[in-house]
Amino acid sequence: MASDTTRLRTKETGATEEDTLSSEKKTTGKSKNEAIVVGEDGLWQYLHKLDVEYTKAWGVCAAKESKLGGLRPLMKLLEISCHGIPWLVANVVFFLCVHREQDVELLVNLFFALIFDIIVVASLKMLFRRPRPPANQMDMFATISVDTYSFPSGHATRAAMLAFFFSNKYFSQWSSIFGVITWSVVVSISRLLLGRHHTSDIILGYFIGFLEYVIYNTVWIPKENCISWLELYFGHVHL
Repeated sequence: MASDTTRLRTKETGATEEDTLSSEKKTTGKSKNEAIVVGEDGLWQYLHKLDVEYTKAWGVCAAKESKLGGLRPLMKLLEISCHGIPWLVANVVFFLCVHREQDVELLVNLFFALIFDIIVVASLKMLFRRPRPPANQMDMFATISVDTYSFPSGHATRAAMLAFFFSNKYFSQWSSIFGVITWSVVVSISRLLLGRHHTSDIILGYFIGFLEYVIYNTVWIPKENCISWLELYFGHVHL
């Protein structure tokens, strides 16, 4: 009788332990899954927090009364130095002045690369519609409707694309390559100092600009095609 009672208790205890272990496994598994989700959300929130904090910290030229507000004219000069309109106008002017075929090839491809950059940036801005930082003042040079949006930074994409374009297609001396890359980085940083963009707009924008150059380089228009397309013009004006 005693042995039967012991067996019954053992069975009951075993069943209880099995149920407990099974329940713990389910609970633990659920907790792990929840932890993973929470971890991902936490990482995203952490990165967003850093983005906001660095954007605020870097915006020292956002207004005249800002910490380094006296540097706003210099920052705005850098802004104009990488604006799409001056680059397109300068491209056309130089094109009208050149005579060498290699220069024609460079300028024709530069023109289409600039247009490609404008299309990419405008499309992404319309897609994401990210507002600009609160510190930004809408006193930018020659803007259009999509320029009210922040991501990506058009100046960062264009600066990067131009830096890699000239480094690989025009400049041969390291000093010139270093100079154009430095200019592109300084222009990108100036967007943060002016409070125009979030930090992530600049970092990702610069990377997008690099990708723009890589993509455009795969469809580079050779010199022979450029000349054949413009044969009528060169026959009557340049020759």
